[in-house]
Amino acid sequence: MKKSLLVAGLFAAGTMAVSGQTRYVDEVFTNADITVTADVPYGVNFSAYVPAAMGGPQVIPLYMDIYQPDTAIDNEMNRPVVMYFHTGSFLPKGLVSPMGGRKDSAAVEICQRFARMGYVAASVTYRLGWQPNNTSNLDLRRGSNLMAVYNAVQDAKNAVRYIRASQLAMGNPLRVDHENIYLIGQGSGGYITFAYATIDKLNELTTPTKFQYQDTVGIFGGKVNVGDPYVDTSTVGDWDGFGGKAVITGTNSNGLPVIDFNAPGRNIENIAGVPSNVRMVINMGGALGDQSWLEAGDVPMLSVHCVYDFYAPYVSGMVRVPVNGQFWDVVEVAGSYTAIKKANMLFNNYVFQRENYTDPTWTISKNHPANPDGLSGIYPIGIQPADPNLPFAVNSNPWDFWDPSDPLGANETNPNIKSQSLAYIDTVMDFITPRMKTVMDANDISVVEAAVVDFKMYPNPSNGDVRVRSEELIQSVRVIDVTGRVVFTAEPNSNDFRFDASNWTPGVYIVQVKSEKLTGTERLSVY
Repeated sequence: MKKSLLVAGLFAAGTMAVSGQTRYVDEVFTNADITVTADVPYGVNFSAYVPAAMGGPQVIPLYMDIYQPDTAIDNEMNRPVVMYFHTGSFLPKGLVSPMGGRKDSAAVEICQRFARMGYVAASVTYRLGWQPNNTSNLDLRRGSNLMAVYNAVQDAKNAVRYIRASQLAMGNPLRVDHENIYLIGQGSGGYITFAYATIDKLNELTTPTKFQYQDTVGIFGGKVNVGDPYVDTSTVGDWDGFGGKAVITGTNSNGLPVIDFNAPGRNIENIAGVPSNVRMVINMGGALGDQSWLEAGDVPMLSVHCVYDFYAPYVSGMVRVPVNGQFWDVVEVAGSYTAIKKANMLFNNYVFQRENYTDPTWTISKNHPANPDGLSGIYPIGIQPADPNLPFAVNSNPWDFWDPSDPLGANETNPNIKSQSLAYIDTVMDFITPRMKTVMDANDISVVEAAVVDFKMYPNPSNGDVRVRSEELIQSVRVIDVTGRVVFTAEPNSNDFRFDASNWTPGVYIVQVKSEKLTGTERLSVY
């Protein structure tokens, strides 16, 4: 039995598998039952930061490692998929830390755990490289960082399409359920998963001034105008990875496309015609590039984040990257707390907000001092710096561990104690897996559910008396606020019911009305 930092055990009800265990929440397979297929190519694309010693900027292959229960043992034909995106500051492994690849210890450990739960898990590589220590030009430091995130999102979309296409067009050799794909990002991977779920409009990339040039030298060396966006979709393609097509002049000795650098395009399109939608995204220690990206209707999201993280803010603030003993400011972002708070206010997380979870990790997360609003979906970790005068010397990635002989070994930011890291991974899994199962089992993850009671509610907005009427007998009424807290319940057993909202805090609430068999929901604004 695993040992958590908090409490062992949980969870939600679901399909029972082995000895009373719940598949997709409990581990129902052993390591001996898991197969790993390494170095699976899922696409190619242009990388601007291949070192000169390796040939300079060129098209590179992209890989994933796939973990799954052996199909000779597992009879399930449609298995949900977890796609895991590693940490590393969007820089090559070894440059700033001993992490930065799909074979990182934490990535392997977590993917193996998901496979033992019955998922197909993929640890995914994405394009790396930017200019973190460019002191002469803020545009090149900030713009190349945004481009690194953007390219990684394109790669993630491609990876999802690859998995989905394996079912739709390749005979489903992995036995996946292409409608049940979940993304988890660790560190910089968390920036990817949050951006994946939220960027879907050009103006989200072009309007914020922090994403616009202040000078006239572009990321790729060409001339630009002050105020131009860092991301030029005509050159690099859109957020789904289409457009900005590179002109291909042939192939190199490795069989990879060679592009024409005199033409503007720098994007290779992969797996067109296959959707890249996912069910849910999870962030471990990353952040949201801009709060404006998050809109109503985006998929549910969870976050686990160290409150005192110096490099990626818990609430909001500057992203910092350590290179060669210095800390480089990059760009201000919305931290996990801010992102989850907005997701809840938009009721994107309604699938969690409407549940009455009682498991220990959920209870602790809602009552943590760093979660004063009691938000659903954020798990704060309260590791403090050993010395308050050294805020950068804090363990903000406690789930990481690695080869102790690595030259970038243990330090005050991570003591590299494997047992401690595994215990934190226990806690992360205890927090996220019941919520993933909730999403998996939900008929609809939005506020408006598939089967609804036809009811009318008025006045709306209201500052006092609210009336609910229906042709069906109303058996229960429940109202929740943006944190997921139930503020009102009643069992009217009537077609016509009133309640008083005059003393409620102004804001948006969800009113849930149930009849004998159906449920309906509607937003209520109180002023």
